[in-house]
Amino acid sequence: MKDSYTYPLQIRWNAPHGGIVGSHEDGLPPLTVASPPEFGGPALTWSPEHMFVASIASCFMTTLLAIAELSKLEIRAFEADAVGTLVRGEDRRYRFSEVVIRPRLVLAKEKDRERALRILEKSEDACLITNSISAKVRVEPSLETAEPAEVDSALAVAGG
Repeated sequence: MKDSYTYPLQIRWNAPHGGIVGSHEDGLPPLTVASPPEFGGPALTWSPEHMFVASIASCFMTTLLAIAELSKLEIRAFEADAVGTLVRGEDRRYRFSEVVIRPRLVLAKEKDRERALRILEKSEDACLITNSISAKVRVEPSLETAEPAEVDSALAVAGG
């Protein structure tokens, strides 16, 4: 593996509080972004704040899936809720103080529960986005086991 990587993107202002972001070099589709409504932006549009939380949650998920695959842990399903808390500090600047990720894993075998918990901890420690920020990231997992046919209903009951 190389020692460094780059992730180019372009952003163009096209609205009072937002614009379009994409990556021509990586062939990524454009994404509309704007300030969140509480800071004057429109509703129903991705904000930098949402993308910050999404980058942490998606990094956690992809790290978990990679470690689980290397560890031969069979995960039948994964989903998570994530919430970031933005606070105004004494210096009047906003910062994310915490991000809570609540992953729900459906395992193939009950006997893998303890190993899955260890892999969840490793994933939290290894997530490169989490390691790049000052906000605290807390993981509150929920584990279940299910036969393949039971996976959709198990996630629906868990809140999916």
